[in-house]
Amino acid sequence: MNIVLNKYVLAVVWMIFAFNISAQTTDRDYLRLGNRCYREGLYSKAETYYLKALDKHPTLEAYYNAGNALVMQGQDSTAFEMYRKAADMPTGNKMKKAQIYHNMGNLMYANGCALMKSGKDAGKSIRQAVEFYKSSLRCNPSDNETRYNLAKALYLLKNSSSGGGEGEDEENKEEQQKQKQEKQQPEQNKNQENEQQENKPQEEDKNNISDEAAEQLLNSAQQDEKNVQRKINQNPNNKMRSLEKDW
Repeated sequence: MNIVLNKYVLAVVWMIFAFNISAQTTDRDYLRLGNRCYREGLYSKAETYYLKALDKHPTLEAYYNAGNALVMQGQDSTAFEMYRKAADMPTGNKMKKAQIYHNMGNLMYANGCALMKSGKDAGKSIRQAVEFYKSSLRCNPSDNETRYNLAKALYLLKNSSSGGGEGEDEENKEEQQKQKQEKQQPEQNKNQENEQQENKPQEEDKNNISDEAAEQLLNSAQQDEKNVQRKINQNPNNKMRSLEKDW
């Protein structure tokens, strides 16, 4: 009877001990465990730890790292949602934001390439990739890899038969309508508009990249960033999956 009782007491003590250990595990602990598994190539296990970290306390790092683990498992759509949630988290660290937008651009570019191979309209996905790359460069203008990816996406969009799509036609219509309205404006309004344009930050102009500038970026990237080109060419799916790790 005493032996049975002792076994029961030991079982209860062990359960209490295990519960306390679990309760004391913080989101940072799970994040570190996830990073360790990721470095070892155990992406599914890493994802599990990142999700546990998110259950404890949602953070930009946990969302971002979970997205990376999902990408490495080929779960692009779920990874994109993780990146989106990471991008929505408040932070003053522009470098982290740049990494998030860079990876989101890569996923949209990969989706566009897949659509093109299947004969479907890839214009929307490629345009979204362009915008994410631009957002990344706004946060980190010196990132040559993102600049290369942007140039390549713009070049693909320009030369793709499906690149224009209905969205671009609509944009052209809006631009034509805007030009027509400008011609009808009084001279005074035109002068005011010119003054407003001059007072806008120069950064806005940098974000409006023309097709000619895109081709120049592509040529420059091909010459100066051979290591980036090698990474992309080595990927048979052309998905440009360069992921920044680990936070």
